[in-house]
Amino acid sequence: MGTADLERARLFWTQIMGLEELSSGSDFVVLAAGETRWTLTQTDPPPAIAHFAFNIPENLFDEAVVWLQERVPLLASADGHETLFDFANWNAHAIYFTDPDGNIAELIARHTLPSSRRDSFEILGISEIGLVTDDVPGTVAQLGLPAYRQGSPQFQPVGDEEGLLILVQRDRPWYPDNRHTAQPIPFSVTLANGAAFSDSGG
Repeated sequence: MGTADLERARLFWTQIMGLEELSSGSDFVVLAAGETRWTLTQTDPPPAIAHFAFNIPENLFDEAVVWLQERVPLLASADGHETLFDFANWNAHAIYFTDPDGNIAELIARHTLPSSRRDSFEILGISEIGLVTDDVPGTVAQLGLPAYRQGSPQFQPVGDEEGLLILVQRDRPWYPDNRHTAQPIPFSVTLANGAAFSDSGG
């Protein structure tokens, strides 16, 4: 994923958020986000705002709230009244924050994943990436991945709780504060089974 300032992003994700740096070069850094290997690259011009989510232990949501509040401000809903989000139809709880590039990041406790239970809080891996498109239904059909929960012509997750592409219509406001609209970004994903997906961000 692209960043406007690689050193700033590296320091944020390693020193503040506690991710492990695995390797780096003049224009990239590879981080361990739980089971995910996450590569950040220097990008010019700066990339558009992205959305991604990290799975966390489903039994430690309260601990996650305290952990995150000690590091960054929690991102509130558009009306400013809510920072803890109960997604009953997803059987999950979530909190949001922004990174130095303004990306909207999420910690989500998915209660349908009892295997994610832990004795202490940790980030388990990246489980969501926003994919912005001009044609959500057409992109869903092209990907050939199963729909996750009920969506709409402007919003449709595909995949499962351990790996979701969140397909959203271009210019749809990003949840939860609705301050930024969704725009395409370039990224690539390789799954544990070797399947790969990439988007040029055009």
